[in-house]
Amino acid sequence: MNIKTIEDIKLLSEDVELECKLANGRDGQGELPKKTLWETYSAFANTNGGTILLGVKEVKGHNFEVEGIKNTQKILDELYSGLENRAVISVNLLKEEDVEIIQIEDKQIIAIKVPRASRENKPVYRTS
Repeated sequence: MNIKTIEDIKLLSEDVELECKLANGRDGQGELPKKTLWETYSAFANTNGGTILLGVKEVKGHNFEVEGIKNTQKILDELYSGLENRAVISVNLLKEEDVEIIQIEDKQIIAIKVPRASRENKPVYRTS
């Protein structure tokens, strides 16, 4: 998946390998959508893998627009903390290159590429 522009976002559609989440938090600065993120992470890991885009919101007609994340470091800290905590998720499958901050005009989004879990790591599940 190669996302570089607003037009690329507009062409997206959610499916079994793509999920978009706003991830703005109550204060609008950014917050990891903990429950839904880990559910999507485990679903992708237990099937064929997939991509989670944070900072992208769905609008009418199943279209998407970039909302952006103001504090990407906060989201990344929460993500990596959860991945390393077995009280949150059963296994960390991500490598550094699986998480990318993408600049689209004046906004940033985070792309998380969840790989398919190996047989030894399945089932991947949310523990909290």
